[in-house]
Amino acid sequence: MKEIISYGRFHCTELTPHKNRGMEITYIERGVMEWMVEGVPEKVEPGSVYFTLPWQVHGSLTPKEPDNTIWHVLFHLKEDYPTPRSAFEFHKALGFNKTEALILSSAFASSACHCFRATPTMRGLVPSLIRELQSTHELRDAHAQTLLRTILIEFKRIITGEAVDTETHSWSEKRVHQLLTDLSSTCDQKWTLAQMANACGLQRTRLNDIVRRLTGGTPMEYLGRLRTERAKNLLRETDMKIIDIALECGFGSSQYFANTFRHATRMTPSAYRAHCALLSREDLRKWQEVGFRTEREERLRVQNFTDE
Repeated sequence: MKEIISYGRFHCTELTPHKNRGMEITYIERGVMEWMVEGVPEKVEPGSVYFTLPWQVHGSLTPKEPDNTIWHVLFHLKEDYPTPRSAFEFHKALGFNKTEALILSSAFASSACHCFRATPTMRGLVPSLIRELQSTHELRDAHAQTLLRTILIEFKRIITGEAVDTETHSWSEKRVHQLLTDLSSTCDQKWTLAQMANACGLQRTRLNDIVRRLTGGTPMEYLGRLRTERAKNLLRETDMKIIDIALECGFGSSQYFANTFRHATRMTPSAYRAHCALLSREDLRKWQEVGFRTEREERLRVQNFTDE
């Protein structure tokens, strides 16, 4: 498929600010990352699907991303679209008519978020597309075009709320989903696994199973991620002392905070603050000046990731 620029399943080791000559869709199978689009951070978790458009500069706040596995495809639109658009056209090979293209593209272009929880359908579609592109049978391109069309339609339905992850809609899973939402604002409290299970009315083993499926980790690991994310915000946006940040985010001591933070980000809290301060003064100021990454650069980059 000549409209496909790059694709693959790999470990993303870095994501410096850049723009692509096309639309990018990424399914995150494993790992928690913090990516940015046009300077706005978005947390990317396991089971998420993520998109960017050609004019959107995107990258990561963390120089070296923690362990992850992602499925990625980057493909041409009708044009490069170097400046923001309220709607755009897809490559003619995808076969969308003008009305269909308008419905789809306006949903992507108007979305304030770029990362969404993938539906079961989407979790199967993106890997299927990548595997098809890696195949050699004679109808590969026709099948890949069909899969990419379906991915775009399903992604639009996710953005507009027409499609949801039905696996989270049992009574137990609704209670757990509410707990995870509540933890975002109460992660500074001294939660225990027993308290979380009681809040959901579930046995601890059942809670653990559901949280693992929803987040890719245990309840306590998820709580730790929330605390680390809050700490990142405070390190970036305030001049609070590190010990005060540790206590504010629910860590029992500065040493425990430092160890947890280093494990999650591969940086100490002080190094992270210094790095983000550098980004604020230099890199973030230049986001609008970032040019398109060439197709050759993108393919070599993905090849290097795939080979690791």
